[in-house]
Amino acid sequence: MSITVLRENEYSKASFDLEKKVGIVEWKPKKLTVEEYKAPFIELNNFAAKQKDSFRNFISDTREQSVVSPENRDWFTKNMIPKAIESGVRRGAVIITGNAFKKYYLNMIIKGSRKFAIDIKVFDDPKKAWKWIESFND
Repeated sequence: MSITVLRENEYSKASFDLEKKVGIVEWKPKKLTVEEYKAPFIELNNFAAKQKDSFRNFISDTREQSVVSPENRDWFTKNMIPKAIESGVRRGAVIITGNAFKKYYLNMIIKGSRKFAIDIKVFDDPKKAWKWIESFND
């Protein structure tokens, strides 16, 4: 793997695997501000914009993520998904735990993403998420 860490702090870690064309956000348990929720997504998208044809896949590991506000959720579906698609993203894998709040948040994200040409799948095992992403040859 050729993973480049773009940013890491007490809220999240954003990295990019150029070989597999995967942007990765690993969330940490600290309560998120609006800015800290947006930051790793924006960082990934800015990095991908500089790499020609490099961003096809996205993995978000939400197992440690704190509760996400409706404002952040709306921003993600209305702003980030269209920008990611413009950058070439075709699919996203989300890794979750059985937390009811997280399931609600992800269901709202998936519902909001249906109007876009992006495939989002939810996994409870990181290995399964990576296997799904690696099954594509683009």
